[in-house]
Amino acid sequence: MIIALKSAWHRLSGSQTVKLLILEFIVVLSGVLLAQVLQAWLVERSERQTAKAQLEGVVAAMHNSAELAFIRPRINMCMRDAIERVRDILADSAADRSDLEWLEVPEQMVLDETGIDSARPLLRRHYENDVIVTLSSAEFMNAYMRSGQDDELKAWSTLKLLRPENGPIDDEVRGQLLIALGEAERANRLLNEVSGVMYTRAQQMQIPTHQPTIDAIAASPKLCMNMAGFDGKVHGAALTRGELPDGRPLHPRVLAQLAAAQ
Repeated sequence: MIIALKSAWHRLSGSQTVKLLILEFIVVLSGVLLAQVLQAWLVERSERQTAKAQLEGVVAAMHNSAELAFIRPRINMCMRDAIERVRDILADSAADRSDLEWLEVPEQMVLDETGIDSARPLLRRHYENDVIVTLSSAEFMNAYMRSGQDDELKAWSTLKLLRPENGPIDDEVRGQLLIALGEAERANRLLNEVSGVMYTRAQQMQIPTHQPTIDAIAASPKLCMNMAGFDGKVHGAALTRGELPDGRPLHPRVLAQLAAAQ
């Protein structure tokens, strides 16, 4: 090809005008090609910057989910204990309901929509598949956590009807309370299981947890939130004694469930 071009060029050597025209064409073509390459590079760089910003936005939206994933294992035993205590009250129509000031709803954390669905096409073009898989998994966990929190809040709001200031409990209300108790148990199980996966994904994406948030949750008077203030070692030591970290004994059914699972 190069030899053919040289030969053609030499045949045109007698015509300076033609040679100039060809040279001008080559210069213009080179300029066009260079402009196209530059434009493509600028578009690529802009897309990379946009993808980076979208990734950072998705990760930031999962921050509260990561902190909830850190907190839920700490309150799990307390929630299970509370469920069994309520079960005892519902099983006995003559049960003493005078000491139920502890019966509250759990604290709710605001879990944002991540926006990953709209970001995914661009992220796929600029990030490795394992990054996309991790993000998608975390998004599923985030959605499950939102649903679990909503169900848990609804269930415990109903169970608060057991507090004595809400009046007597007839058979119809007792039936509603039993359904709510099942929902509270299911929601706690879901949140505890999903939190384990979400915590792993948060570590992979390097989403930090902030101690002031943990401290604020632990200071909440709502159901079991004080358990968030005790670290894993304290929880583990208390569990070997059959207690919660604040010294309250775990309900016998919870202890039996733990023994059966070993």
